Amino acid sequence: MTSVIDALARHIDRARVVADGPELDAAAAVWNGAVSHRPALVVRCETTAEVRHAIRVARESGLPLSVRSGGHDWAGRAIRAGGLVIDLTRMRHVTVSGNVATVAGGATSADVAEAADRQGLAVATGTVGTVGMLGLSLGGGYGPYNGCFGLAADNLLAAEVVLADGRVVQADTELLWALRGGGGNFGVVTSADVALHPLAEVLAGSFIYPWEQAEQVLRGYGELLEGAPDALTSTIAVVAGPEGPTVVVSPTWSGPPPTEPLSSTGSPRSAHL
Repeated sequence: MTSVIDALARHIDRARVVADGPELDAAAAVWNGAVSHRPALVVRCETTAEVRHAIRVARESGLPLSVRSGGHDWAGRAIRAGGLVIDLTRMRHVTVSGNVATVAGGATSADVAEAADRQGLAVATGTVGTVGMLGLSLGGGYGPYNGCFGLAADNLLAAEVVLADGRVVQADTELLWALRGGGGNFGVVTSADVALHPLAEVLAGSFIYPWEQAEQVLRGYGELLEGAPDALTSTIAVVAGPEGPTVVVSPTWSGPPPTEPLSSTGSPRSAHL
């Protein structure tokens, strides 16, 4: 690794190239604690030029390459065993102009949501603030605003991408189409434009139903959502609990409250709005 580190250090501060010891373990940690593979080194990039250099060094050295932002991929694919990890977590700046946020590659969902909120706007994102915004968008991006704003991928307007050969490009129509849901397979997205939306009011909640009501609840919510307006987005999950499985329904209503009550189904064990 000495020659690889020396090559990286030509354009990247040596202190941001992590190659051993507890510091490497910490730099390679991801959300899923069951992921145990360990990279050869982690490069904490701060600019697109540094990402470009790291890609070229990995290519010339024959090292497997992966990219870490929020680190929430369930399979831990941000970490390649024995590979070089480009860590984008220091690239977190977000700027807002009109109804568009320009988002750096390491910005989290919370970073973007907070920047948008300061302008009275909202962003189509997930439900966990520490998830990387662009990683979420490249993979699809389900969340509480899907009904009215679409997936996070639908709101990806433009992208700066470092390709495998080290070229930095602004995504054309074809590449942008591939990025919007195709995952991190086409290059490293170091910056992107994301659509923002006016949204003054939101009503959200969570309802937990006992397993005995599962069929009634699932059928009932299926019928409700089939005819519901776009303002309503609802996530439904089966969750293991101390007393056995439960059905958890988490609805979000975007906009002014409905003038008429929506149909209800089942008798929840607990309800929060």
